[in-house]
Amino acid sequence: MSQPCSVLVPVKVTGAMIVSTSVLENDHGAYLPTKAYALGERCISTVTHRIYESVSASPNSGHDPTLLINQFGAVPWWVDQGPTNLWAMFDGYVSTQCTVASPLSVTLRVGAFNAIAMFGLDADRIDITVLDSPGGKVVYSYSDDLEGSDPPDYYEWCFDRFKPQTDFVGTGLEAYNDAQVTITLSKITGPVKCGLIALGDMRPLGLTEYGAKVTPQTFSYVDVDKFGRTTIELGANTTDMSLAAKLGISDAAAVYATLKELQAVPCVWIATDLVDYSPLRVFGLGTPTLSFDGPDLCTVNLEVKGFI
Repeated sequence: MSQPCSVLVPVKVTGAMIVSTSVLENDHGAYLPTKAYALGERCISTVTHRIYESVSASPNSGHDPTLLINQFGAVPWWVDQGPTNLWAMFDGYVSTQCTVASPLSVTLRVGAFNAIAMFGLDADRIDITVLDSPGGKVVYSYSDDLEGSDPPDYYEWCFDRFKPQTDFVGTGLEAYNDAQVTITLSKITGPVKCGLIALGDMRPLGLTEYGAKVTPQTFSYVDVDKFGRTTIELGANTTDMSLAAKLGISDAAAVYATLKELQAVPCVWIATDLVDYSPLRVFGLGTPTLSFDGPDLCTVNLEVKGFI
């Protein structure tokens, strides 16, 4: 394949980085230590940006839901129900989707970044504008339909099903310390959904060889009862990836430093940015091995465990 292999090291988004958005934090109110919460009542934490549900039959008052002792202690008071709607895009999981009436718009100031990746998209169109500073000049602009069909002939153009594009990767952006990015997703019918937005530093790892593999994984399971009745319980799914990339000995130290830095860090791993190879970009945890094959050549063998 001999295509550039790279990894997007994401910037952790904080509340201070969100300039504006069309998405509300959530319909539930913020946790109040003086309030008595009934069984099944929910609240959110403006610190963790997560939703908590009261599981106590007696009045639940003064028990901070963000403390693990109040979730898993001898007397559990709260159950974590996942991220708030706004922060579902920034929690590091593709399966937790932000859902909102079209359009979904968010403006961020995350500092310097040179790439954007988005996963778990359910939208018809994407518009991205990057300014070198708030109110400054446009240094990057992208607008297009999220269409993944790309029919190769007239038959498929006329009769093949529409295939929505569920992810997006933008690379080669100029980095500015005070850059501001506005991302807008729109849809003609139904709500817009977004599972993950990642902005950060795209770092090269080498040239991907032919033979890269992706393996779809499902967390569904088959249940067979004592009467032989079979039920398929549907669960979330993800994708694992494996590849080998070649690099020169002069780049080995820098690549090794990157791979070591990213241990246990969920990242966007990209075998190639060619459109026809779009499955070869996965968000997950990478397990790399760097082998020194000779005086001038090294190989990165990479296994990526996709995140849900």
